Amino acid sequence: MYSINGIGTTLYGKRYLSKKELRSMGVEVPEGMHPYIATKWFVFLFIPLIPLGSYVVFYDYDSDEKDFLTYDSKYFHMVKINLNWNQVLKTWIIPAIIIFLLWLFF
Repeated sequence: MYSINGIGTTLYGKRYLSKKELRSMGVEVPEGMHPYIATKWFVFLFIPLIPLGSYVVFYDYDSDEKDFLTYDSKYFHMVKINLNWNQVLKTWIIPAIIIFLLWLFF
């Protein structure tokens, strides 16, 4: 994922999954990982416009390595799944409401 000045791709949404849900999707959970579903979006000015796919994201914290600025090191692994339309609609609703309210009051 890459964006410059709010234009590019990014992940939005985070819904944690149980091991039972992951098994039903055919995804195996590595030990120590904490999986969740996120949707990759094409964004313009940080506003999500086009959903590009949903992913099961596994992340792990490595306590031995530290990043320079965050003092934390994260490792991610992503597995593509079918588009999660529930997450897509929830992500689209928030900017739609904000844009509507701005239009209403200005």
